[in-house]
This record gives sequence, structure tokens and C-alpha cells, in this order.
Amino acid sequence: MTVSLKEDALVLVTEDDGSLPLGGGSPLGLYYHDTQFLSGFALRVNGERPLLLSTNHEQNYVATFQLMHAAGSRLGTARHAQETLSIRRTRFLADGLRERIGILNATPAEVDLVVELEFGVTFKDMFAVRGYRDLGDDLGPATARWTDERLTFERVGRDGMRRTTEISSRPAPTENEGGTLRYRQRLAPQAVLTIELSVVPMEDGAGEATSLPTFDDALDALNARYRRFLRGCTHFRTSSETLDEGLIHRSALDLRALLDFEETGPFPTAGIPWYAVPFGRDAIVCAYQTLAWHPDIARGTLRLLARGQGTTVDERTEEAPGKIFHELRRGELARIGAIPHRPFYGSVDATPLFVVLFAETVRWTGDRALWREILPAAERALEWCDGPHGDVDRDGYVEYGGHESEMRNQGWKDSALSLSHRDGRWADLPAALVEVQGYVYAAKLGLAELYELDGDRARADRLRGEARELAQAFERDFWMEDERCYAQALDAHKAQVPAVTSNAAHALWSGIAGMDRAAHVVRRLMEPDMFTGWGIRTLSSGYPTYNPMSYHNGSVWPHDNALIADGFARYGHREEAAAVIEGLFEAGKRFPNARLPELFCGFARDLRFSSRPADYLVACIPQAWSAGVVFLCLRTLLGLQPRLGDRRLVVDPALPAWLTSIEVEDMRILDTKVSFKAMRTRKGIVVEGGGPHIVHAEKERAAGERQLASA
Repeated sequence: MTVSLKEDALVLVTEDDGSLPLGGGSPLGLYYHDTQFLSGFALRVNGERPLLLSTNHEQNYVATFQLMHAAGSRLGTARHAQETLSIRRTRFLADGLRERIGILNATPAEVDLVVELEFGVTFKDMFAVRGYRDLGDDLGPATARWTDERLTFERVGRDGMRRTTEISSRPAPTENEGGTLRYRQRLAPQAVLTIELSVVPMEDGAGEATSLPTFDDALDALNARYRRFLRGCTHFRTSSETLDEGLIHRSALDLRALLDFEETGPFPTAGIPWYAVPFGRDAIVCAYQTLAWHPDIARGTLRLLARGQGTTVDERTEEAPGKIFHELRRGELARIGAIPHRPFYGSVDATPLFVVLFAETVRWTGDRALWREILPAAERALEWCDGPHGDVDRDGYVEYGGHESEMRNQGWKDSALSLSHRDGRWADLPAALVEVQGYVYAAKLGLAELYELDGDRARADRLRGEARELAQAFERDFWMEDERCYAQALDAHKAQVPAVTSNAAHALWSGIAGMDRAAHVVRRLMEPDMFTGWGIRTLSSGYPTYNPMSYHNGSVWPHDNALIADGFARYGHREEAAAVIEGLFEAGKRFPNARLPELFCGFARDLRFSSRPADYLVACIPQAWSAGVVFLCLRTLLGLQPRLGDRRLVVDPALPAWLTSIEVEDMRILDTKVSFKAMRTRKGIVVEGGGPHIVHAEKERAAGERQLASA
């Protein structure tokens, strides 16, 4: 078991007792900008490693470890020891790693105490640590020196950057030797030795603090930042206490932890521990999910991605004018070009999704300044979709795979096996994915609506015409009559990849599906080969390449299911949407800490044995678009749709039997805040509160029916 902490650009991954293995061969460590600034951290008390009693890291940025030391004892015999020491490690991330070690002499006699803290630093790039790309150790080990009461490790990388790790201690150690600090003290009965450490990573001296705040002051300031952020979020309360105190509370904390705070605003990184960096697709989906919770995340996401939008053609990084990047790394290997992630643009869907998020964010916020700021980037993104870099073979569909790439598949199901024919053959590229065409359709309609409200009817009409032509071709080429579902993709020969997949439901989320065919898709995906009871599988269990323990060929992805439920509801299938949401919520409360992982195995739910979903062993936990799931699902159940024309929010709730009320407090929408409550009564589902900014959809429908009857 490992323990992961994150705050802004700092990530710490340790063993369950808070230690880091010495020797430099472990992927654990303190990371900053994809670099391992601390690779080893050992605590020894009187020459021995303490025994772990408990670990707590619920808050994501702070952790406590309760340990004990008993002279000459081992696990199972410690109760017989006479000399027993209680050891408590408390740590958090702020300017760096801050740690307090408290050692209590829990005996009636004095104890001679020797505490050793040994550190190791490699400054290895994360891609080298994980074995993806390693240029060797020709630069030699990091140098360690003790100056100004600090232990400093330093190395100049191949990129010319001087990286340092500064370790300071209160009190100063009795002795220091290489990377080891040693403390000697005779401890009276019930007395406590307290050691406070700071471990500060720096690049070319940036971030160096001559006097850090005290441990307690720094922790209080960090807690205050969390409280301020969460006070600015929408507060959801439901009739389910387990939902409120579990998935909603947990997701809010995880989302805050996953944010990086850039000059452009808050940006959700993908997942802890190895993907706590900017990812285009993941951030866009997370920002969309959380518009009803914290719309500033969408603003920050749009601005950072617009800043990194492609401007030139680069075959290695797959950059092209207008394209939105897939992944940004900031370590040594990216800086010298040994890996293409500086950034890497190998994603086919991030670019149209960027436009979808932009249009929805403007609709949600009514932010005219954002509209003017990001519109040029949105137009460049559409130019990429329509041009030769997006539409590779000029057939009207956005494709990927016209050249060699670091990633064979470039949709959200980006594993190599995720796009295969029935006989297991990989689909020939370039391929046009079903969901991507829907994203392009939604992008054009979203911009068209905003152009019309802005008075540019000509541009709006052109975009609507292009969307209409795309939808007609889509229905002709992607529909599988025998399966009553859309194909996963068209391959290089324009042949369908005939798999029934969750991708098809994204055609409903985007709105490209025809009404009749959407109903067929809903029924098809709710059949047992797709719906597990916990969620909808990525691939039908009847397809030859199905594997419930695989990454994309039969697993269940929470973010995928949240979009599916939203798409079902869009076409009026609220009961099926609620069933998918119920499965997700039931799964979430069964995972540790009520936390939905990135994905889990696609085994069917077994009600006889009250089973829980099976873990996918290397899933990111927490992960941004899984943490955002609950907020999109609540929006779906409430039927929330912003109406920019008259600057009001439509509320059209459809509460399932297992949820009798949802209360919303301080939701930011169209430059105002609204609070309201949807609840089931004997008269049906009613909405209370909200004031003039809220449109009760049921009342509006009833008024329309009365007007029609009187006419």
C-alpha cells in the first residue's frame, strides 16, 4: 500500500508508514514538475525501523502515521517489550514537504534515544523513474552538502537547470553525515522529543524561502485555503446522508487536491500519483462536470489550453495549428526533447471538446469577457476539425492515425487493443470514432447559439448547416441495424468497427443521434451484456475481445457513465439515466473512503453475496473526471439547463425512488447565485426557492399547455 498527497504542483508518494526506500530504484518520492526531488527518506529509532500502527491521509494534502518502537521486539512480540516509544509523524505539502516527528517515552524509566533520518535524492525525471525513457546516470549522483544549518542536494541537469532539494530541521541535528541527520537525547519518562523538517524543491533557485513559516502557521494557512475554496463552491445536500457524507464530500476534497493553480486559473490535473499534470481531455471533461459546482475551473481550463493551443506543424509532438494538447510534462526529458510531451498533442477529441466546454461555460456563466477572450481559440479549433490535420482523408469526419505516433489510439479509449474487429485484428488507421463526430456536432451547434445571441446570424446559420450535414452522414455511416446501435468507429476503409460500446452513448450526450435511434441505443446499452448493475461496460460481453479486467475492453469507467446518464436524460430517458446514476453511487460508497476510482472491472453485480466492484489494480485514485462524476450526476437528476437568452436557469428534476430531495445552496449561474430545493411530495416533484432566476420546467410546461388549450 502507498500513501499519496498532492498540493498544487507537489506530489508525494510514500510507503504506508511514510517512508521512501533508499537506493534510488523506487518510483516513490516527492515530485515537482515531473522530477523526483526526494527519492529516499528513512526513519530509524535506536537503529531500527519503527512498526506501523495506523495511517490516515483523508485530506489528500496532510497525513498522519502512528508508529511504535519497542526495543528488541518485532511485530507480534511488541506487547512484551519494556522500553516502548510512541512515534507520530504528521506531514503536509505547502511550499514543500513539512513534517513533524514526535517521539513519546511511554515507559517509567529514562531512555537513551538515537533518531536517524536518512535522505536520498536522484532528481530523476518521472518518465525515467517509470521506465518509459531513461538516458542513464552519466551526470552522476546528486551532491549533498551541509551549509547554513541545511542539508542541500544539488544537480545540474542536461537541460541546464540547477535543481536543489533543501532540508532543514528544528532542532538542528546533533550530527550530520552525508545524507543522514542524527539526533541524540536522553528522554525522561513521558517526555517527548519533537523534530520538525522542511524539504523544499527548487529549480534554478526559484521558490527559495529564506524563512519558512512555522509548522503550525503553515498548516493553518493551508487549511484556510481549503476552506476558502470550498466555501466558494455550490453546496449540495440530499436526502441520503451516506451520499452527502460519502461521495459528495469525498469528491469535493479530491477535486480541490487535484487542482493546480496556474496564472490562468485553477486547472484540474488528471490523477494521482503518476498523472498529476495537465491533460487536455481529462481537464475538459472534469471542467464540464463541475460547471454547476465551481465554474472557475472551466475558466482556468479554457485559458490554459488556449495558451497551449497548437500554432505550427510538428510530427513528433503531433502539434498542428488549432489543436489542443493532450499532455504537458515539465521535467528534464521533456525540456530536452527526449520525450514529445512538451506538450504532446496526440489526442483526436480534446480539440472539439474544447469548443464544447467553451460554449457551455459561456452559457452557464454569461461571461461576455470570456466569450471575447477565448472565441479566437475556439474558431481555430474548429478550423483544425475541418482542415486536413483533423479530417485526414477529407471525408467530412475527424480522424486520427495518418502517421506514426507515440499512441496508436487517440480517443479517450487510448489503449492499443481498444479498437478491434471481431477477429481481434486492430482496426486500420486512420479511424473516425463515433463519439468524436458527436463532439464536433455539439461544438458547432454550441458556437452557433452564441453567435446568434451575439447578433451574427450568418455565422450561426453556417455552423448549423455544417452540423446538420454531419448528422445526416453520421446516421448513414455509423448505424448498425442488426445491433440497433452505432458502430464504435469507421476504419481506414470506411468499414464499421462493429463493436457495441459505451462510446455510442456519447452520441446522445452530444445530441447528434436521431430521436428514434437514441431510444434504441438506450435500450441496447441497458441490456445485461452492457449494464453490469454498477454501470455500463466499455465493451459488450458478447464481443470476442471482451475482458472485464482490461483497461477499455469491458471495464466500467465512472466518467463515461456520467456522460452516458446525461445523454440518456437529454433524450427524455430519465428512468434509465437514474438507473445508471444509482449504479455509480452504489459502487462509490463501497470503495475505500467512498471514492470512485478511475475505472473498475466490468464484472456483473452479484446481489446474492452483496459484492462490491472489483478493483482495476493500477487505476488512478483519486482521478479528476471520476471525482467530478457526482456533480454532473446531480445536475442530470435536477435537469439543470442554463438559458442565456433570458439569463435564467431551467430546473426540471426527475428524482428516482431512492432519493427524495436535493437541496442546492449558492450555485453560481449567469452572474448570480441561486439556492433552491427539489423534493418529492404527494403532489409530485416540486421545486422551492430560487427566485426570479429560476424557471420551474413543470410549471412552464403546464402554462404552455393551458395556453394551447385556450387557443
